Amino acid sequence: MKIYGNILWKGEFRKGTVVIKDGIIEDFRKERDFDFRGTVIPTFINMHTHIGDFWARDEPKGGIKEIVGPNGYKYKILRNRKKVYEGMRRAMRYMQKEGISHFVDFREGGKDGVELLLEVSRGFSIKPIIFGRGVYKEVEGLGLSSVSDYDREYIISKVEEAKRSKKLFAIHVSERIREDIDFVLSLHPDFIVHMLEATEEDLEKVSAARIPIVLTPRSNMFFGKVPNIPRFLKHNILLALGTDNGMFSLPSILREMEIAYKLSKLYGYVAPEEILKMATINPRKILRIEDNEIGKKARLIVFRRLMTPFELVNKSTILDIKKIIL
Repeated sequence: MKIYGNILWKGEFRKGTVVIKDGIIEDFRKERDFDFRGTVIPTFINMHTHIGDFWARDEPKGGIKEIVGPNGYKYKILRNRKKVYEGMRRAMRYMQKEGISHFVDFREGGKDGVELLLEVSRGFSIKPIIFGRGVYKEVEGLGLSSVSDYDREYIISKVEEAKRSKKLFAIHVSERIREDIDFVLSLHPDFIVHMLEATEEDLEKVSAARIPIVLTPRSNMFFGKVPNIPRFLKHNILLALGTDNGMFSLPSILREMEIAYKLSKLYGYVAPEEILKMATINPRKILRIEDNEIGKKARLIVFRRLMTPFELVNKSTILDIKKIIL
């Protein structure tokens, strides 16, 4: 298979032809030689989801603590196993159609919750990267809600268990209130989520520790909060995008990119190419996924026409996708 067009190759858009055989990239050429023509980017990776509550139909009422905090509204939603199962399947069907190849789910419900997502994912090409509330052999990582929700000794013991088991570790930080970044960084997370209430000093420390941050703009906006994306980039922090709670956000990276780009204009400017990287290249760096290089697996989205980065971020839809290679 040969695909010619605008290709996001090694972090830059280049005109050329990518050659794929048996799912592996064989070559990248400048010559115009193709079976398909269009715009080619790596598959999206949704870096933060909670798809267990996707089935919820009623408008959640209250603030962050009342809706997603311990014993909040979302935990009532998660009690109905049949509806959780059906909702997760709908969410995964949508993500797969949009060209999302992986999604990082912070899975509630203990081992049963993890096993339910694994059961749901059978038959899908899209891969769940599961961060459990506990450390189980089936998960890729430990994903905790917040340092404010647990005893410090408990957090330390869980993180030590994760490190011993060679699992990744991530945690929500400073979403509702500012939290102790020194304690968080002492845990050596692989990435952190939100940091909306962080101070400049907090961000300087995160940058110095080279810890990536995952942002979820649409979910934040539901709670009346707006992430200042240029501020994070000013500190040279590696950023990625996620869609967060399924209760009030479609797990769409296309929508997330558009909102992220437009919100950034409230505080300055972020180039559409940078937003695209937050949905494609940066997550691969965080999760250490190696693909889309010569000799490695091809995971690509082929759009039907030649599109600029601005169009991809602001005006592309599922209808523009010609082919998804997983």
